[in-house]
Amino acid sequence: MNPNLSKKLTAPLFFSSCCRRSVLLAKVVGVSVVNLEWCYDAVCARLIYNVDLFKPVDFIMGRKGGYFMEGQDLRSVPGLEEFLGAPVDVVTQVAPKSVIFASGGTRRAAALAGIEFGDAFARWNREQMMSACELFFRQGIEHLIMPMGSPKMFAEGGLYGQRLGQWLIWGLAGEESVAHYQQANWQVRIVTAGWQLPELAAAAQTVMAKTREASGPYLWFVVTPDFDQMWQWVGQAFVNGASNRIEAVQALYGQAIPAASLLVSFGKPLISQDVLPPLLYEEVQCYWTQQPGYTLNEESLRRILYDFAFLRGTWRSDKTGRAEEAIHYRQAWEKGPVVGLGRHLGPFWYPLTESRPFTEQ
Repeated sequence: MNPNLSKKLTAPLFFSSCCRRSVLLAKVVGVSVVNLEWCYDAVCARLIYNVDLFKPVDFIMGRKGGYFMEGQDLRSVPGLEEFLGAPVDVVTQVAPKSVIFASGGTRRAAALAGIEFGDAFARWNREQMMSACELFFRQGIEHLIMPMGSPKMFAEGGLYGQRLGQWLIWGLAGEESVAHYQQANWQVRIVTAGWQLPELAAAAQTVMAKTREASGPYLWFVVTPDFDQMWQWVGQAFVNGASNRIEAVQALYGQAIPAASLLVSFGKPLISQDVLPPLLYEEVQCYWTQQPGYTLNEESLRRILYDFAFLRGTWRSDKTGRAEEAIHYRQAWEKGPVVGLGRHLGPFWYPLTESRPFTEQ
């Protein structure tokens, strides 16, 4: 017999004696709701994995799912509405250390706000960007990674293509932005993934020098002008002696950045080499909003963080009996929607929002 199964079968023998103790101790560590299912899971966890859920230990849905998450105290899972209205310190406990925020549709956002395209757009967009950064940092993010330029953007024509370099340098390293970084106590770095644009390299040095003494969270702007140059840049780190991802990140970005476990992007559910900057992720949970530019609000971000922290983590080390649970939701699995289908809204793609309801069977 599977030894884990054998232990789980013996759990009921200990359940009645442990249940009262678990409820009392759970109250001591601040769990608001304790039920018999949790008590039984606590006993099974102790017997099978030698993990004591009666102590404030790692708990519930971590980076790779399961019952445990590094750094989390024992507590019940809050409801969504409770989480949306919770104090910031509750949110910061489940926020990942590193997040990639790949915004898009900034010109669309400006048009919707009645902002004329041109320098007025650049000024308005910079203010929006700063507000978005503040929003992420308020939720407890320690490293916010923001892709800021792609080969397609650098290949554009018209006024945008002509002014992109100038707007980037002014928006990321101008006096107004540097003053904002210093006041907010942010540590800001501009990294070009590939060949260095001379003006942007100079701006990166200025920003690093001006924010080097800060002690707050890190804001990483990553610019990718060309994919081939990007891979040569990455390869050079290993040619120079890096033997793993952490060493390569240290060499390329100037320090070891915790791998991002969450991507918040915009528009089509699309992955590219500039949206996920090289070596800054391992396993990433991805979300695509349809709020253009930097208009993501706190409620939307908290909904994402709630799903990330409490719903996405379904991995188990022992999947015995797990597949059979799908039978209870047969309709959902046999007639489920396709994530990623869309339609045109004028010249733009927009996701289909229809979803077939399903019931437990």
